[in-house]
Amino acid sequence: MKINELSRSEYQNFELDCKYVTKAYFDVSIKKKKDIKITIKRKKLSKKAEKGFVSHLFESYIEKPQVYAIFDRKKVIAVIEGSIESWNNRYRIWNFWVDKKYRREGFGQELFTHIEGIAKDSGARAMILEVQSCNDPAIHFYLKQGLHFVGLNTMEYSNDDIQNKEVRLEMGKRL
Repeated sequence: MKINELSRSEYQNFELDCKYVTKAYFDVSIKKKKDIKITIKRKKLSKKAEKGFVSHLFESYIEKPQVYAIFDRKKVIAVIEGSIESWNNRYRIWNFWVDKKYRREGFGQELFTHIEGIAKDSGARAMILEVQSCNDPAIHFYLKQGLHFVGLNTMEYSNDDIQNKEVRLEMGKRL
């Protein structure tokens, strides 16, 4: 399995159709009385749900992106994009995607291990990424990679993220 670095000139705005099927979500509850109590509890959905969004590689807001991919012949089947955040010395994973037909074959594991090495070599103090609270398969994958919950944003995608069961969770790992 060969990992290739992608060039901005060739893959600028390359579209990633990020679809996934989930059976559960992480329910976020915030109670405010004298103190603030935040609870995050995994709950099963009554039926499987397909979710998704579209993302693009080499977005202009990413500081010095590094993008790596695995190909099957000439087709991109897995990709990871990250960059050092110079202001706080963290390595942020911006995009991580494996084509639906190639999931659970080790391609994601290979890319994640590769980018973790890149992050360590860059001198980053930590790795961090965003995941939606309803993306149960991704959350389990990240936990297996040694990441843990480091924060949340309840108004990232809309003003109704909690009600929509799509809260932005931040996961990270000290390097």
